[in-house]
Parts: sequence; C-alpha cells; structure tokens
Amino acid sequence: MFGLILQSTKYKDEFYHKNFALKRAKKNLNAEEIKRFYREYDEMKKLKSPYVVEVYSYLNNNEYTMEYLDCSLSNYIKKNNQKLSHSEKRNLINQVLKAFKYLHSKGLLHRDISPSNILLKIYEDVVVVKIADFGLVKVPNSQLTNLNTELKGSFNDSGLVTEGFQNYDILHETYALTKLIFFIITGKTNVSNIKNPSLKQFVQKGLSADKSKRYQSVSELNIAVTALKE
Repeated sequence: MFGLILQSTKYKDEFYHKNFALKRAKKNLNAEEIKRFYREYDEMKKLKSPYVVEVYSYLNNNEYTMEYLDCSLSNYIKKNNQKLSHSEKRNLINQVLKAFKYLHSKGLLHRDISPSNILLKIYEDVVVVKIADFGLVKVPNSQLTNLNTELKGSFNDSGLVTEGFQNYDILHETYALTKLIFFIITGKTNVSNIKNPSLKQFVQKGLSADKSKRYQSVSELNIAVTALKE
C-alpha cells in the first residue's frame, strides 16, 4: 500500500513449523491511514478464494499475519519465461481471470494490478496464483476508498491522469488485466512491435483509447484469451 507499509517480513512459526508473512504499518500514520491499513486486512479477511492471499490475525501494533508465498508473478515470469509451455502460461492466465471474476462478483475493483502484486504458491505439481496488495481496492459505498486523483498502479491506464483515479471503473481494470496477460505470455511490458497478429489484435482491443471498444468484463477477456492463436 502506497506510503503505509513499513515492511513485509517472513517468519517461521515454531508450533506449526511453517512460514508466515507479517505485514506492518509505518509508525507515523494518522488515524485515517490506520483505518485504511486495517481496511485492507478486513477486506482480504472477508474473501474466501484460493486465488486471494489468505490473512489471519490483526495485531494491536498495526500489523497482520498472512500466508507466506514463494515469489511474485513478476520474478517468476522473468526467471522462467523461456521455459514455460503454452499450457502453463494459459493456466496462470486462467487463474488470474478466475481471481478477478471473483473479486468483481463482490463489487470490488483492485486498482493496483501489476506482476508484483500477483503472488505465487509453488507446489511440486502446480503453481497457484494469489492476488495481494488490496491497499487501493475500490469498495462500493466505502468512505475509506482512496479517492486521490493521482495515478497509481504500474499497469494502469494513463488516461486516468485526466479522468481522475476516483473514476476508475471496470474498463480500467480490464485494461490493466490486458497488460498483465500480455506480460505472462511474452515476459514483456512494452506492448509496441507485437509480431503475432492474434496477440496484437487482443492487446489493441484491451488497451483501446475508446473505452467502449475495450473488454467489458473478465468474461469477455476470458473468451478473447481462449481465441488467441500462438
């Protein structure tokens, strides 16, 4: 969360013999910032999905415990992009889309989609996607949703600079998801000079300056991904 987090650390619980993560707020936060930090924990606590980072306990010194994940999607793709098969990449994309379809069914918009905010749990037989960092989440009718007009989120539509970050909607979310999907497929963030015609068409639609032409939902994105040709 921008400006509110001191650090996120790993620790091993001696009773469970298992690693956990601890997310801690800065010491100099004002009352409203403390509420926002707690709201991030509270919103994540309400969510029951295998594709959202699980949080456990909120402690009195403004920190909370959460499951420990092995790495970020950013680091995983950068390290393994050349080795991942087409089906393995599709599996990651499908999990991401399931996660965001679930969030949107709850009326939530993440607003900070990036490869660094998607974490992974790596098992021997499967890699599981986990959505993290809900500090900018847009909650319906919440007085604590950050309405700052400053553009945040590395994959967000630059048009939000003029539209205002408080006006972020589903078409901005599908924009960022389009860039995320492109990153998973290619390992790149620069969407210029795409040689694959099918992928180029997919990206152009998802990032269209005309928002009416963008993917209107995660379901539309899913259909488009399924139709992509290698």
